[in-house]
Amino acid sequence: MAAASLSSQLQAIKSYVQADSEPLKRPFTRPSVLFDPKEASDIDIDTIHDIALSGLEVLVNTDQRFRNYKNDLFSHKSKELDRELMNPEENERINASIASFLRLLSGYLQLVSSLRTLEYLIRRYKIHVYNMEELILCALPYHDTHAFVRIVQLLNLGNTKWKFLEGVNVSGAPPPRQVVVQQCIRDMGILEVLCNYASPAKKYHPSSIVVNFCTAVVIEAVGSLAAVESDVVKRILPFVISGIQPGMKGDSEHKASALMIVSLLAKKAALSPKLVNSLIRSIADIAREAAKDAMGLQWVRLSFMALINLLQSQSVDLFPKKALEIVKEIRDITGILSQLSREFNIDKFLVLFLESLLEYSFSDALYCSLLVSIVETVPIGNVVDHFVSKVLFSCLKLSQKIDSSPSEIGVWAKKILVVIMKSYPSELHDSVRKFLENTRLHQGKHESISEILSKVLDGNFSSSVPMLDSKIWFSLYHPKVEVRCAALSSLNVSGILKADSINSQGFETIQDAVLRQVHDKDLSIVRAALSLNELPNVVNRTDLLQALCSITQRCIGILVSSSVNNIALAGDIVILCLKHLMTMSNGSLDSGKGVGCIDVPLAPYHSQDTDVQFEGFGIRKGSELALVSKSTQPPQLKEIGSWKHIFCKSEDGRHFGRFILETTSRISTSIEMKRKDGNRVLDLLEACLPVLKINWEAFKTSNGRHLGEDNVEIWRRDCIGFLDQLFDANIEEMNGKILICIFWRMLGAFISVAPTDLFSHEGVQWVGKLREIFVLLAESNRRQVFREHLHYLITNCKICAATFLSQFFTEEGYPVAVQVESLLCFAYLCDQAEDALSLQLLAKFPSLLVPLASESQDIRIAVMNCIEGLYTLCSGIDLSGRKNGTIAIWSRFLEELLGFIIQHKRFILSDRKFLASFLSSLLGPLGIVDQLLVPQDVGNRFTQSTKKEILDFILESTLQLSSHGKLVILSLLRGIGEVLMQVKDVELLLSKLLEVRGRYYFERDNSCQRLSKTGVEILCLLLSFTLSSTTGIRNFEDHLWKALHFEGSFAEDPAVALPCIAVLSKLNNQTYGGMTHEMQEALFFVLVLLFRKGNSDIQIATKEALLRLD
Repeated sequence: MAAASLSSQLQAIKSYVQADSEPLKRPFTRPSVLFDPKEASDIDIDTIHDIALSGLEVLVNTDQRFRNYKNDLFSHKSKELDRELMNPEENERINASIASFLRLLSGYLQLVSSLRTLEYLIRRYKIHVYNMEELILCALPYHDTHAFVRIVQLLNLGNTKWKFLEGVNVSGAPPPRQVVVQQCIRDMGILEVLCNYASPAKKYHPSSIVVNFCTAVVIEAVGSLAAVESDVVKRILPFVISGIQPGMKGDSEHKASALMIVSLLAKKAALSPKLVNSLIRSIADIAREAAKDAMGLQWVRLSFMALINLLQSQSVDLFPKKALEIVKEIRDITGILSQLSREFNIDKFLVLFLESLLEYSFSDALYCSLLVSIVETVPIGNVVDHFVSKVLFSCLKLSQKIDSSPSEIGVWAKKILVVIMKSYPSELHDSVRKFLENTRLHQGKHESISEILSKVLDGNFSSSVPMLDSKIWFSLYHPKVEVRCAALSSLNVSGILKADSINSQGFETIQDAVLRQVHDKDLSIVRAALSLNELPNVVNRTDLLQALCSITQRCIGILVSSSVNNIALAGDIVILCLKHLMTMSNGSLDSGKGVGCIDVPLAPYHSQDTDVQFEGFGIRKGSELALVSKSTQPPQLKEIGSWKHIFCKSEDGRHFGRFILETTSRISTSIEMKRKDGNRVLDLLEACLPVLKINWEAFKTSNGRHLGEDNVEIWRRDCIGFLDQLFDANIEEMNGKILICIFWRMLGAFISVAPTDLFSHEGVQWVGKLREIFVLLAESNRRQVFREHLHYLITNCKICAATFLSQFFTEEGYPVAVQVESLLCFAYLCDQAEDALSLQLLAKFPSLLVPLASESQDIRIAVMNCIEGLYTLCSGIDLSGRKNGTIAIWSRFLEELLGFIIQHKRFILSDRKFLASFLSSLLGPLGIVDQLLVPQDVGNRFTQSTKKEILDFILESTLQLSSHGKLVILSLLRGIGEVLMQVKDVELLLSKLLEVRGRYYFERDNSCQRLSKTGVEILCLLLSFTLSSTTGIRNFEDHLWKALHFEGSFAEDPAVALPCIAVLSKLNNQTYGGMTHEMQEALFFVLVLLFRKGNSDIQIATKEALLRLD
């Protein structure tokens, strides 16, 4: 140390001697951070001292720790000190004082008062010579300031580790942090120095500025390495450990930084097991301490995020026991893990954590309680398979221990399995089956695994844990079909499902297992489950009804197919389903919900691919019925006759046939009976519509003949009357007539009880159901059948028909068939309309532009029918009396406009692109015309004032449409975007979209909804309009800055990135030249910022924009 000090003194003397011996070569200067070197030479030490004291007073008021240096480094006696003449011991004391002062000053160097104190230390103590490294470390966090440049220019860096800063002397420009990062990658010694400097010492705690700078350098340097070696970890580790060490009174920035670096190291380096365990325990301690504070929840969350990253990235077999003891004390740990599991993939952590809790839960009730709580609260669906396997394996393992009581093991295992069963029944079923399929577990065992587990779980029959006899439970989950069938058969004879057992504690566990067998892929299992006498009492009614409907459809699909496999089984199952349905429907068919759930798809099918037709129910095996197909009948069943023969000759057949039609009739009758009760009709429709839709879908895909009977007659007929035709009529045709009859009854009931104003708050549900009915009827490929239904619906329902129909062709997501049908209904109304409805229809003309721009020619043809209908209306209605309001305005031009569009009908229908060019030429300024598509005289059709009236009429209607409708029409008018932005309401739309974007993403306003994809597209389109001219830029300057507002946390979100790109792509010399000088400077600053911080797409767009600007 003494030698180093002496060397420094000799170097300083040498520099002064050289300065004195060359007075003629350059003027005498003094090093300074405040003044010009030549100016500094004229300022004496007393003045510099006074300046330093004034700066020190400011620092003392900011931080009292600076007071200690007032009578030390800045005392009046210090003005007489000369370091070259001091002995090593004195210099060592001064060095220590200077080092501590500079460390403290590193948190305040951005203040001018700090530079004033530095000025004195440089003049009196020559810290730029004797304390160069301390000075560099103090200033380095401020590398991007001119003060840092002034300090570095004072230094003689020579061949030191800081030589890389020589570039600052040459350029005079502040270096970016990346310069420091790159040097740390080349020389890890610098990274180590930075980490040590940012680590707390006995009497020193680094400032948040220093900690944050060090953290940024570490993360960027380590993050750029493909793999981190142990040597690098050792250099960084002191900084990390000091931030997370228990009891360390570091600031929150250091703690957060340490957690971030731990997460990074976990992913980049292979850490030693000892270090991993130490880090886990330290992080767990942070979480526990934070949990004690009411405001510490965020720290608990951050700690667990680091813990999860560490455990998921490193090779850890088991959660350390000491860390686990700490974690179990943390309050609301289940809530924290639950939230994190929804935001991130923490499956690997959950596997390890649950497995560790499981390891200790048998012997510790607290661990068991925590384990059960996590299973109940945290979504563990993805890891249930692994966890259940561990639970069952632990049962086998514990059962082999001499000192383990089977009853205790059983109680413990049941407690866990019951919780899993409640939350994850499907996953539990699959997991148990996989476990029992594991052949390796069976090797060397005299008993089967299921038998061993059954004995373990049933070790204590007096247990309070509700679980059924484990032998039956495991048998129902067994992978072998014959074992499951035997288990189901045993349930019939065991008495477990009897009425007196249904309310027992263990009964709940059997319900899901039985219902699962009903849905099993193997039909023999399904038949065995349906054969349970107490099935309706075991399974929830709604679940059973849905299951029976699904199974019936599945089996009919098998019977209709050409395959001979499972024909007998499928027939048996259909009959069993019917028997259960008949039992369950006793006295309850008048319930709308009950009827809606009973979907009995037994109307005969006719396959499109093969000539297979159901012939009937046949007698087989005594009284059982089998549903068979003509082409696949076994020889002994070929004598079976037609449907008439079976339903008439078989007592069960006649019973079932009447049951099917009575069910259908009761639906219709229920509708009629509930006409006076609007809510009950709505409930009935809610239940029946899905069923009717399924049956109609099945009917319309068949090759049935045309329905030859008049629909009105069918509407008036009671469905039960069709039973008389059952044996003489075409079954498929009869099935269709029954469905059409129900639809007519349904419409009649709906219209009779619907509210007066369906668009009121009260009518919202009704409008939704009306829309659902319209879509169902319109989607049918037998439109000629339901055309009358649709016309009846829109002409009789208490609703503004024009508004109702327009939603189907202006909103997104409706199929082509529905759009076409809605347009045909619109055209139908044009032919039927009276004056009041005529005005509503004419006012809806702008909405027709949306489907007129469709890619589907069928839709465009239907639109033209509507426009022709509107044109006829215009010529037939007297509008002369309308002198005020919007009607008076559009009445002056609408007939001529419609006629002009009809004149160009051929072009519009043949070329989808024609419409946009046509509208731009028709409504835009003279000269805007695409000569390749549009005739030149189109723009001369209307005067400028009339063009403005037409455009206002279209835009007023457009802005009331859905987002999809707005986007389509605004896109059609893209050619006159500059004109559109002169409309006040369009500008307000742009302002609103930018406001929503700003509030949601940048102000974090949770009450504000994020922009939809369509909303973002509209925003980008309007922004492109604003840049159409220099006038637009000046008028919409505020909008421009809002659109270019960008934050890295949402870099990939389209609502943040795309508006930026939309503006950048339109920037050119013309728009840039039209800006004021101040606006140009501000824009250039924003462009530089975007290029540095934007995502790759924004950076590319920014670069291209900069290249276009001179």
